[in-house]
Amino acid sequence: MIKPPIPRMGGKSKLRKTILERIPEHTCYVEPFFGAGWVYFGKEPSKVEVINDIDKELINMFRMIKYHAPEIERVLEYEFSGRDMFEEYKHCTVEYLTEIQRAVRFLYLISQSFAGKGTTFGYGTTSKPAPQIFYQGVLGNIKERLRNTYVENKSFGDIIKRYDRIHSFFFCDPPYFETAGYGNEFGEQEHLLLRDTLSQIKGKFMVTINDHPKVREWYKDFNIEEVQVPYSIAKEQKARKEYGELIITNY
Repeated sequence: MIKPPIPRMGGKSKLRKTILERIPEHTCYVEPFFGAGWVYFGKEPSKVEVINDIDKELINMFRMIKYHAPEIERVLEYEFSGRDMFEEYKHCTVEYLTEIQRAVRFLYLISQSFAGKGTTFGYGTTSKPAPQIFYQGVLGNIKERLRNTYVENKSFGDIIKRYDRIHSFFFCDPPYFETAGYGNEFGEQEHLLLRDTLSQIKGKFMVTINDHPKVREWYKDFNIEEVQVPYSIAKEQKARKEYGELIITNY
C-alpha cells in the first residue's frame, strides 16, 4: 500500500481496509471524488483506472507529480515548515504561477495546515511538522502509481457517464451530507443527482458517506451497510470518537 502525499478531510485512511475487501471484480476502476486517494493508493492496480476531482489545484498537483515529480521534490527540498512561508504561499497569486509552482504551493499548504484544509497553519507540541514532503524520493512511488491512470478534472456526472460500462466499478466518496469543512458546495441537490446518476449505470458502484436519515432514505433500494469509524480533527482527545458511516452498493 502507498500512503497518499497529502491529508484530506473525509479521507478514508481508517476505512481503507474495509472498503478494499468489498471491491468487486472489474476492469475499469473510477473515482469521481478522488480527494487524497486513500483507496486508490491502497488497492492493486486495475487494468484501467480513472481518478477525478472537481478541485483544479488538487488535480493539477497529481498531474504534476505524474509528469514532474523530481522537479517538485527539488523545490520542496529547500523549504521548511514556517508560519510566514505558509502565509506567503496562501496569499500568492495562483494565476502567475506555473503548473509545477502551483503543485508545490498546494502540496505545501495542505501538508502543513491544520486538518489538511490548507487554510490555517498547523503546529503542535507533541508532533513534528509533516516532514515527508521535504525529502527526496518520496514522490517516486506516487508517480509510478499514476503512470497508467487517466487524471480528470470534470463533474462527477460527466465522469460517471463517460466511463460507465458493464465492466466499470465506481468508488464514490462524496462530501459528507450536512457536514461543514468542504471547499465546494455539495448539498442535497448534488447528492440526489449523484443517486439518480448511479441508479442508471451499467456498472457497479460503492458510495461511502456519513450515516444520515436522509441518506438512508435516498438509497433504500440499494444495499446499505453501517460501519463505525474513528474520525476527528479535534485537538483534544475527548472530542475524538467513532462515527457511523454507510457503505452503499448496487451489488
